[in-house]
Amino acid sequence: MKLHITRLLLIGLPLGGLTSIQTPAAAATTTPAIPQVDQVTAQGGAILATVKGKTYSPTNTVGMPFEIKVMTNMTYTVSDGPARKLTEGQVLKSDGMLVSPNGSIMPVVDHVAMLGAEVTIVKNGQSAPVRSVTELGNGSKVFPDGTIYDSKGNKTRLLDGQLLKLNGAAIPAVDTVTLKEGKVVVQKDGAMITVKPGRTIMMNNGTKVFSDGKLIYFDGATKQLSEGETVELTGVRRLRQ
Repeated sequence: MKLHITRLLLIGLPLGGLTSIQTPAAAATTTPAIPQVDQVTAQGGAILATVKGKTYSPTNTVGMPFEIKVMTNMTYTVSDGPARKLTEGQVLKSDGMLVSPNGSIMPVVDHVAMLGAEVTIVKNGQSAPVRSVTELGNGSKVFPDGTIYDSKGNKTRLLDGQLLKLNGAAIPAVDTVTLKEGKVVVQKDGAMITVKPGRTIMMNNGTKVFSDGKLIYFDGATKQLSEGETVELTGVRRLRQ
């Protein structure tokens, strides 16, 4: 058997001992950043992602603000919460709003809302009526009747369709107008309303909606909806004193 002996030649080192030799640390392993997109659409059993007006079919998870992650199996998570399923035709946008084919729109982040004169709390996509006083992150207290006392004791009330995050910050409310199968349906103040033939409805931002899909905006501009089109409008904004 041959023994291979490696000799270390030490030149100029003190006899009392060896000085440790520092080696560069191994490069830290980093997780690739999740690509950020403007919106995701569930279509044909798959997801389509849109970035700056260009749409593509992602092969891996994509992300959006509010810690939203959308997987290729048509599920998404918010702040690493439980997975939720996207259904055909739904659009999840970078403002955290989920738009359904019928024109309904709702935030995917946890929130409190006044819907149909009932205060509702939504966590992980599941809603429940507020039955007792609920304290928000900023110290505000929400009562089942929609009354709110802020941390200084000032009293206000939630309006129908108004939304608050659980930290107390307001979520901009959005109304919609949709033309589907020849019928005009609006979401106003959190409620879905069909505009009856020959009738009109005035939206929160001053837009007048006709039953044939015609819109007259507050500034006088007009628009005719196409079949299947949904238009978003500014919803209710203020708390009632």
